[in-house]
Amino acid sequence: MSSKHGSNQPTTQQLLQTYQLLHVAQQDLSQAAFFCDHLLHKGWTQEPWEGTWQTYLHQSAYVTAMVVAYCRPFAVSKGWPKFPMRLVRLNLEEKALHDRLQNLRNEVYAHTDVASRAVRPITLGSRPTAIEVLPPMRFSVEELKAIRRIIYSTSLNIQARLEDLSPSLAPPE
Repeated sequence: MSSKHGSNQPTTQQLLQTYQLLHVAQQDLSQAAFFCDHLLHKGWTQEPWEGTWQTYLHQSAYVTAMVVAYCRPFAVSKGWPKFPMRLVRLNLEEKALHDRLQNLRNEVYAHTDVASRAVRPITLGSRPTAIEVLPPMRFSVEELKAIRRIIYSTSLNIQARLEDLSPSLAPPE
């Protein structure tokens, strides 16, 4: 970041925006952690045919909420700084999972990507309908635990950065 005067030092406004962005990101990741923990607690890691449809829909709702909340901090918002990705330290497997979450958010959970649904038109009697392959609304126990670890380590890094920024922004008690 650089100010109008050519300095490499961020302005107070830029620091404030970074603080605000990180604070909100921390809240989003906290929500994602809650949803992830709930999925683990309930054992909601099933394919649709492995339990009741009602349970699968509950699972789908929590999976959707988890993915969307997890991805919010990494979405670009007009007029705001980008999330500092140096705070997200991932090994290769975690990076693949992070990228998968981002893709799922964009193609399944926050938007409808028709191409990922594989719709085949059919007629039953005289009524038009379709056979549709839905993307899975599930993660395995191992994947949920990995997501939880990513959230935990990223949250610790965000907290450390907030503590660094706080003395120059927050009024003294």
